Amino acid sequence: MTFDARIDLRHLRVLRALLAENSVSRAAKVLGQSQPAVSVALRQLREIFGDPLLVRSGAGMVRTERAESIAEAVGGLLDEIDELVAPPGAFDPATSDRHIRIVAYLGLGSLLIPAVVKAVRTEAPHVRLEIVQPGPPEVTKQQLQDGEVDLVIASRQGPFQNLRFAPLLECDFACILSSTHALAGQKRLTIEEYLSLDHLSPSPSAVVLGAPIDGRLLDLGYKRNVVITVPEFALARYIVPGSNLVFTTARPYAEELAADLPVNVLDAPPELGRMSAFLFWHEKSHHSAFGKWLRGTVRTVADRLFRECDSDRDIRSTLRRR
Repeated sequence: MTFDARIDLRHLRVLRALLAENSVSRAAKVLGQSQPAVSVALRQLREIFGDPLLVRSGAGMVRTERAESIAEAVGGLLDEIDELVAPPGAFDPATSDRHIRIVAYLGLGSLLIPAVVKAVRTEAPHVRLEIVQPGPPEVTKQQLQDGEVDLVIASRQGPFQNLRFAPLLECDFACILSSTHALAGQKRLTIEEYLSLDHLSPSPSAVVLGAPIDGRLLDLGYKRNVVITVPEFALARYIVPGSNLVFTTARPYAEELAADLPVNVLDAPPELGRMSAFLFWHEKSHHSAFGKWLRGTVRTVADRLFRECDSDRDIRSTLRRR
């Protein structure tokens, strides 16, 4: 592809603002420039790209297909340029507007992810944060390498060899059964009972290696009978009550569900071990100020939420105190 010498860094910054705001006047405010100056830049950008980029739709403006296809690339390019020219250690979350992408393989429901979102938005109110749906680990590793993903949260180290990592949290597994289930009165499920039951899982078959439960069972030579797969953990609260399904998750989340649903929480088979979670990132971002800030923020949140989540603690009391 031939680079057009007419486009410079100033053009790219104006383009990013225009495509983010879909408005010349709002982009001018974001950039601290006059509206006529941004209008002139938009005319130049339209000539350079051979496309209107923004077109009228009712009372506002919308991106063209061409603009949609280049918006993310422009943002990523400017993020890389800003990081390249910034002095070592220079990253100001309060003013950053970069697009942050985190892949989360473990679903901790209303605990970890919402708390991470809140912490990131508090420190960096202008960023765009995307929690990315996990895919096969090899795809995720490539996304880290290509800069399409900034951070991965997963419970298994095996599928993410050759990446930088740090421990994030550790807690017990628990099984949730409807209070009407035949085994609901037990304290714990044996592995034989566990494998004989019908399971609800948010982990599609493509991510088994990266999933905390199915990956562990695979290591043991077992496979559970997953009869229902859902796209997100939150749906479990609407499906498990009154069903014959078992839902396995982190004990803090299980206890939170049990607080207001007709379900019982049982100890998971000891063969599953404990749920461990790790942060993974690529070597290329290890020394960046942004990477250090993002990892530190997530680890601080996890430490606050899970430092008391040991099997001999009262988890419900922990949740009420936070």
